[in-house]
Parts: sequence; C-alpha cells; structure tokens
Amino acid sequence: MRQKFITIQYLRGFAAMLVLASHALLYPLVEDNLSFGRLGWLGVILFFVISGFIMVAVTGEGRFSAPAFLRRRFIRIVPMYWGATLLAAALALVAPQMFKTTVYDTGQLLLSLLFVPFYNPVSHGIHPLYKLGWTLNYEVFFYFCFALLAFLGAQSRVFWLTAAFTALAVLGALLQPEPAIAQFYTSFMPLAFCAGAWLGLATLQGRLSGLSAGAVCVALILGLAGLVEGFVFGEGLVEDAFAFIGLVAFASSLVLLAVRFERRLPRVALLEHIGDASYSIYLVHIYEVAVLSGLVFKLLDPTNLWADYLVAAVSIIGGTVAGLLLYRFVEQPLLRFCNAALGRRTEVAPAPAE
Repeated sequence: MRQKFITIQYLRGFAAMLVLASHALLYPLVEDNLSFGRLGWLGVILFFVISGFIMVAVTGEGRFSAPAFLRRRFIRIVPMYWGATLLAAALALVAPQMFKTTVYDTGQLLLSLLFVPFYNPVSHGIHPLYKLGWTLNYEVFFYFCFALLAFLGAQSRVFWLTAAFTALAVLGALLQPEPAIAQFYTSFMPLAFCAGAWLGLATLQGRLSGLSAGAVCVALILGLAGLVEGFVFGEGLVEDAFAFIGLVAFASSLVLLAVRFERRLPRVALLEHIGDASYSIYLVHIYEVAVLSGLVFKLLDPTNLWADYLVAAVSIIGGTVAGLLLYRFVEQPLLRFCNAALGRRTEVAPAPAE
C-alpha cells in the first residue's frame, strides 16, 4: 500500500502543533504545568500511533526487506536529527542562556548521536543532549524491532511486536529497573506504536474504510472519554501510566476516524503542507520558542499570564513558519542528496512510509 493518506498528514501536523504549543506555553514558566505538559505528551503519543500505523500500512501484508526498510528510516530521520543535535551542542557552548535544561557534554553528545538512552542530570530524566530526541530514541527502537520481524506476515508481525512490547512494559512495572537503558526500554510508551500497528493492519485488511456509523460513534465516544481521562488522571505527573491509556485511546480514535473518512474530507493544501513539514517543525520549534521568548520577555513580564499567552500564540505561528522553511530549504534537499548518495530513487514529498 503506497497511497498517501492526506488525513494522516493532517494528524501529523496536528501532533507537531500540540508539541509546539506545549513548549511555547511552558517556556516562560518556572515550574511545570500538568495540562501544558500533557498537551505535548499527547502530541508525542499521536506521533507514535501514526508511526505504528504507517509502518504496517506501507510494508504490506507479506514479508519485506529489513535492510531496505532501515535504510529508508535512516535517511528519513537520522541526518536531520544529527543536525539538530549538533546545533544544540554548539549553542550550548556559545549561548547557554538559550536553554533551560541543556548543557554541553561530549559524552552525552556521542550517546545522543548513537541513540543510546542515558540519565541526564540537568533535565532530571532520560533525555539526550537535545532533549526532544527522546522520542527519536523510541522511534529508532521501534524501527529495529519492526525490522527484526520482517520475515513474518503483517498479522503475525503486529501480534509479536505487541506481545514483545507488552512483556517489556510488564517487566518494567514489576521490576522498576534503575539503569537508564533498562528503564527506557521497559516503559509503556512503545505500546502506542502497537495501537497504531493494529489500525494499520485493519486498514490493510479493508476493515476501517467500511466501518458502520455505530462503530464510528463508539470510536468517537471512547476517544473523547480517553481525552478527558488523559488530562485529569495522575495529578502532578505528566507521564502517568493511566493517563497514557486515555491519550492512546484518543490518538487511536483520531487515526481510525481519519482513515475512515479519508475519501470524504476536503483536501486542504496548507494543512497537508504542515503535515509534510511536521518533522522539521518538531525539530526546529524549540529554537524559535527560545529566541522569541528570550527577546520578548525582556520587554514583557513573564509572570503576566496574558503576556505568556500572547508570546505563546506568536511562537506557535513562528515555529510553524520556521519548520516550513526548514522543510523547504533543508529537509527536502537533504532527502534528495541522501537518496542519491545511497542509490535510491528520490522521494521528496513524504509518503506515509516517510
């Protein structure tokens, strides 16, 4: 299945906007805000569900080439992420005031570039030097696990992927490991990929496009209930396990409804373009938020709630524009170069596989 789901592109853009809005709202605050933090977390969960869906949908029902799959994944995410990480490292050296939780460290830089999870004493969490990269560590983990199952058919592949990630999550809950690598890979977060993978399998089998009105209503109700539960449950902890269940339900319902109504929803060029540029928006927005907030809050009072909202609104627009420009002038040329260098045909517009 090589079709490009326009509605999924809309959701990719929406996920990027959630993360951008979360950071724009949180940046001037001294203490974390649960609702603002959950907003960005929902964006990440939606990205993971979409990723699981896309990987299953585009690899099809049969076996696939693991090396070719990993090569495409490398081209798609690694050069851009390495660039963002190296830029963060350089700025942490020359302009550390731009960052709240980023300090240059050569060892951390090397581990970050290799996608090795580690405990970051500055951010007080398992974060790479470029903090946003923690999501890419999970993406790379998912890609490798998915590639290991390339010899199976789609249904078996999704089943064993879900069984493996569930077993890891159970072990993590029971053992509560302290080492960063063990703690990271026994998290419940990879289960979001599984939710999307099952939706991708249902799409391959033609079951989503023909859902009845009753089933659509049930999905909508469950999704909205999950959204409420995800923002209410677990006061004081952003990444709460029970809240995760609700937010995964909401993200999954969005993907389900998007696929179900793919042929009936209008094609909006701007939303599609934002979806195409979602990776660039994700990687670059924190720089724009930091620069804009740093400049504006020299004139405005960061303790003024209305000033915070005004700066956040401008940051969301600015971060989107910055991401669109990065996509046009950096990501697309870089994709062309990498595809040409590795002897593959050029695919600039990101199909679901990208």
